[in-house]
Amino acid sequence: MLLNDGRILTAISALGGVEQPEIRYADGTVVKTKIGHKDKAWDLALLIPLTGRWVDGLVPTGTDPQGADLRSFAPKAGKLAAAPIAVKGRVDPRSKDGDVLRAALDIDLKGAANTPGAPILDGTGRVVGILVHACKDEAKPCTAITVGAPVYALRGFLMKTPASAIQPAPWLGLGGAPSAEGNVKGVKVMGVAPGSPAEKGGLKAGDSPDTIVAVDGVPVETPEQLAEVIAKRAIGQQVKLLVFAAGKFREAQVTLRPAP
Repeated sequence: MLLNDGRILTAISALGGVEQPEIRYADGTVVKTKIGHKDKAWDLALLIPLTGRWVDGLVPTGTDPQGADLRSFAPKAGKLAAAPIAVKGRVDPRSKDGDVLRAALDIDLKGAANTPGAPILDGTGRVVGILVHACKDEAKPCTAITVGAPVYALRGFLMKTPASAIQPAPWLGLGGAPSAEGNVKGVKVMGVAPGSPAEKGGLKAGDSPDTIVAVDGVPVETPEQLAEVIAKRAIGQQVKLLVFAAGKFREAQVTLRPAP
């Protein structure tokens, strides 16, 4: 999982040919994803969650992994658990198409299960690579081996990610304008799209419009602030709106979805 991003970097070989694999977040939530970008040579894939967003994630390090205290993740008793591994040095294996993979990490799994797509972490929890599949040499058929795609390969892969490989934007479905009634400031609802999350949440425009004062406790005073807060949420996520109308406050709960 990429920090503050919501997308997941993994290995193509871990997906088993599935184009919309399901992932399980740390809280047990299971969501579908789509492959937004892949590199067959390095066996890398970038997964885009179609609902939900998990912003906690990992960051890379430039530390030399050889001789460092490293760990990865492998199945144990039906769950993934940290397992010690080591980097013996650097190798230049081949991809299935014969491309040379320069300076891949030569991995000693120390008896741990082969888990392509698992991150390789140093003692501080930073990423030094990702376990991927490669070919030992250019012989056919491929003699499969597990190596580590190093940080330089991960960065190069992410730099080539197409602009379209992003999570769908969450949509509230209303038009608003800044409003101030006494000491209450917020976004006055000027219009509500039919069938939108706003309409289903009971928000009203018209002669006695609602004014959105806060989203999940975050104050909003302009349409731009409201849009910024909503953009940090995800499709399928429920948000609580603090609404002011007719001299009273109330809470409205809406479930965000993509725009039609």
